[in-house]
Amino acid sequence: MGLTATQFFGIPTLADDPKIEEAFFDPLKMPNGTFKRTQPSRFFEIEQRFRSVFQARAATISTVLDVGVSSGITSLELVTFLEGLGCQVTLTATDLFIHAYIVEIAPGLLVLADRNGQPLQYDVAGHPIRPWIRRLDYLTLAVLPRLAASAVIRPIARRKIAAGAGRPVELASQRLARRADIFMVEDDIMVRRADFAGQFDLVRAANILNRGYFAPADLAQAVDNVRRYLRGPGTLFLVTRTTRDGRNDGTLFELNGDGRFQSVERIGNGSEIEDIVVASRP
Repeated sequence: MGLTATQFFGIPTLADDPKIEEAFFDPLKMPNGTFKRTQPSRFFEIEQRFRSVFQARAATISTVLDVGVSSGITSLELVTFLEGLGCQVTLTATDLFIHAYIVEIAPGLLVLADRNGQPLQYDVAGHPIRPWIRRLDYLTLAVLPRLAASAVIRPIARRKIAAGAGRPVELASQRLARRADIFMVEDDIMVRRADFAGQFDLVRAANILNRGYFAPADLAQAVDNVRRYLRGPGTLFLVTRTTRDGRNDGTLFELNGDGRFQSVERIGNGSEIEDIVVASRP
């Protein structure tokens, strides 16, 4: 079932149904080409693999940073998992694209757009229309009206957002907004934040820090940022990636007294950036 942003954010109880939530987020393509897709329970295997480590350190895990969370469904699941082990945590969930706006362009035409006016979804008389172009559109010539629509609507949306005419929304599960222990922050892991320094006992980067997205130098910068965000020796850094065939590869690292990461445990083939992580130093 397709939902417009107005429908989805207008009825908060819709988010209680994971299938409806997934149906809304899945078609949303961000300006960097990634989708807001996320599936509930997709990290269950990972959580169970490292369960004993987290269980043994439950008393020391109270602040968690979850990087690149998409819609945040798995962040909520991570908090539930840790609470089940006896941890009392607050979690900061970050993503590059969280803030968006619903803007009326004309009667019967609304757009869900990012802060720059980039269309993420058209709402035409209550029907959701994707603004992004797929390969088939070049064959059917649907690419032409989509390009034209974006060229016309984007500057209008940008002006209205700048003037305060857009309705602000967060591109995250509305279930997170009801939790006092989960905070959504729009953030770029490549850009160091002073307010994150020394704040976290556990940082998770799932399906975000990999060689398919970033060059080695960028990955090294991200790892250095994470090290600075951790409280100090004994804190944890979990890096995982789910392959196309559904296999989970990842490594759980611990920050040692020298400020360097060492491997604690692995799942699957381990993290593909393990060499970058262990080579990182203060």
